[in-house]
Amino acid sequence: DAPESLILESLRAGAADYVHKPVTEEELAHAIQRVRGLLPGDLSDLPGLCRSEYRLTVDSDPAHIPGIISWLIKTTASMLPAVRRLHLQGALQELLFNAIEHGNLEIFYQEKQEALATGQYEQLLAQRLNQARLKDRRVTIHTLYDKGGNSLTYRITDEKGFKWRTLLSRSQDMCGSEDVNGRGVFLTRSFFPSLAYNDCGNEVTITMPLR
Repeated sequence: DAPESLILESLRAGAADYVHKPVTEEELAHAIQRVRGLLPGDLSDLPGLCRSEYRLTVDSDPAHIPGIISWLIKTTASMLPAVRRLHLQGALQELLFNAIEHGNLEIFYQEKQEALATGQYEQLLAQRLNQARLKDRRVTIHTLYDKGGNSLTYRITDEKGFKWRTLLSRSQDMCGSEDVNGRGVFLTRSFFPSLAYNDCGNEVTITMPLR
C-alpha cells in the first residue's frame, strides 16, 4: 500500500481515485464506475441544463477532422434524432474541409482535382502544412446549445475564407451535374437552410431545432 501522504499528493496532482491492496473484483468495479462518472458525457447527461457553449480551436490538418466531428456529435448533438445526426455529420465534414483546405491552406478546386488525379494530394497537403505562411493557421468551432430557444448552432471560422457566393447561387441542377465543385455546400444548405457565410467567407453558421 502507498503511504497516505503519497495518496493525497496523487489526488492533488489529478488522480481520479485510489484503491487499497489487496483489491477485490467488487472494489475494482466500484472504482472504475466512479472514474467513469467523472468522464465528460454528452449534454443530455446533465439534468436541468438550459444553455451550453463550446469553443474549440484546432489546427489545419484534415486528418483530424473525423475525430473532431465524432467528438462534436457525441458531446453536443446526442439529443438529435439519428437521421439528423447523420445529416449534421455530413455538414460538419463539408464545412470543416472547406475551412481547412480553401480557407487556411488555400488549396483551390482545380489544383486539388489535379493532385487527386495524379496521386499527389497528400504531398500537396504536406507542402501547405509546412509553409511558414500557412502552418500556424487555426480553425475555431463554436457550438451553442440553447434549450429555451430550441436551437443548436455551429459556427466555423477559418483565417482566409473562400468565394462562397457563386456556389450558393447555383441552382438545384448542380446535384445532377458532373461538376462536384460546390455540391457539398449545396447539399449542406438543403439539409440546413439556415446556412450562412459572412461577407469575406471565413465564417459559416448552421442552426437547427432541438426537436
